[in-house]
Amino acid sequence: MKIVKIPYTPRPQQRMLHEKLTKYRFSVIVMHRRAGKTVWAINHLIKLALTSGKKNFRGAFFSPTRVQSKLIGWDYLKEFSRVIPGMKFNETELRADFPNGARITLFGAENPDASRGQFFDQVVCDEYAQMDARMFAEIIRPAIADRLGSCTFIGTPAGMGNNFYDLYEEAKSLPDWFTCVFKASETGLVAEEELLSAKKLMTEDQYAQEFECSWTANISGSIYGKIIQKMETENQISNFPYDPGYPVDCYFDLGISDKTVILFTQQIGRALILINCYADSNKSLDYYADYIRKTEYNIRNYVFPHDIEQRELSTGHSRKEYAYSMGMSPIKVCPKLSLEDGIHAGQILLAKTYIDRQKCKPFLDAMKWYHRKWIDKQRIFSKPVHDHSSHYADAWRTCAVAIQELDFSQTQKLQKFATGTNYNPLGERM
Repeated sequence: MKIVKIPYTPRPQQRMLHEKLTKYRFSVIVMHRRAGKTVWAINHLIKLALTSGKKNFRGAFFSPTRVQSKLIGWDYLKEFSRVIPGMKFNETELRADFPNGARITLFGAENPDASRGQFFDQVVCDEYAQMDARMFAEIIRPAIADRLGSCTFIGTPAGMGNNFYDLYEEAKSLPDWFTCVFKASETGLVAEEELLSAKKLMTEDQYAQEFECSWTANISGSIYGKIIQKMETENQISNFPYDPGYPVDCYFDLGISDKTVILFTQQIGRALILINCYADSNKSLDYYADYIRKTEYNIRNYVFPHDIEQRELSTGHSRKEYAYSMGMSPIKVCPKLSLEDGIHAGQILLAKTYIDRQKCKPFLDAMKWYHRKWIDKQRIFSKPVHDHSSHYADAWRTCAVAIQELDFSQTQKLQKFATGTNYNPLGERM
C-alpha cells in the first residue's frame, strides 16, 4: 500500500484542535489573525475525508460569501489534497472529489439555498460573525442530522452582540461543545516584531480585537457600536413589549432583489420604543402588508424612503400608489437627506431610544456590525460597507430622518406603558 504524505505539518495548537475535535460534535474556535485557521480547517476536512470511515463522506466549508470561500479556501484545498492519486477538482462548483467517494465542497453563506437538501458529515463555518444567525439552525443543523455530523465555527471576534459571540457564550456552558481562544500574546504564532509593527499601524481597539481576540473592542469603523454599548449599561435594551394603548409607526427600507426591512416603533411621551423588526427578501409589497395586518398592531403611519414615489416603467404606477392599494394608509414619505446627515440623525435618535432585546435582535446585531470601510493607503475610514447590516441601518436612517423632518404629533391619548405594569421608560410614575 502506497503511503501519501500531505504537505501539511500542524503546529502544536493546530494538532491539539485536530485531537479535540474528534471528541466533540460541536466546537467554537476563536483565533487571532494570522493563526492559520483556514489551513487548519481545510486540512481537518481532508483528514476526515480520508480517515472517518463514513461511506461517501461529505465535508463543507462555509465563508460569508462564495467569493471569500474561493479566495481563502480553494487554493489550500487543492494544494494539500492534489498529492492524493485519483483526486478530481470541479472549479465551477468548488468541489474536491476523493478516490474513496468522499467529497469536500466550498460554499458561500450569502446563498444558503445552494446547500439545502444536502447532507454533511463535517461542516466548518469560517468568520461566523458575518453570517446570518439562521444559517446554522435552518441550513446546517438539518443537513447534519441524519448522519450525526459535526460542525465547527471559527473566526476572529467582531464585537459583542453578533451570532458568533452569542454562540461562543452559549457553547461555554454546554457539555457536548468545545470552546477555546487563541490570543497572539499566548500562541507565539506571530513574530514579536510583526506584532509590534501591527500595534503601530492599528488603533488600540483594532489590535485588541484582531490579535488579542477581544470581544469588547469596538468593531473597526463602527458607526453605532459605542452608542449601543452605552445603551446596554443604561438598560435601554431590555424587555419592551407592544402596548395596545399606543399607536405604532412602521419604517421601511425597501428592497426588490435585496432585503426589505420594517421597524416598528411606539412613542411613549418623549421616549421612542423599538418594539419589533422584520426582514425578508424577494417579496412584494402585498406580502409585507399582510405581515403587518397579522401583527394586529394599531398602525398610525407607514413611513417609506423617498424612492417609493418613483414610477415603474412597466406599469406607470409608483410603489406608493401600490402600497395604498394594499391598505397601507396613511403613508409618510421620508425626505431625501445625505447619507452622512442621515447617519448623524440616526446616532442622535438611537442614543435616546429603547429597544426590545428579543424581538429586535437582528436589528441590534446589524447595527453593531454596521461599519465604515478602512482605506489603508489614506489611513481613513470612508463610506459604510454595504453588506447584510446595511438594510437595517437604512431603515433606521429612514426612521431618524422622518422623525426629525416630519410632523409626528401624537393623535391618541397616552396611556400606561406595558399594560399591567408601572414601568415608564422616562423614569416617571404614572
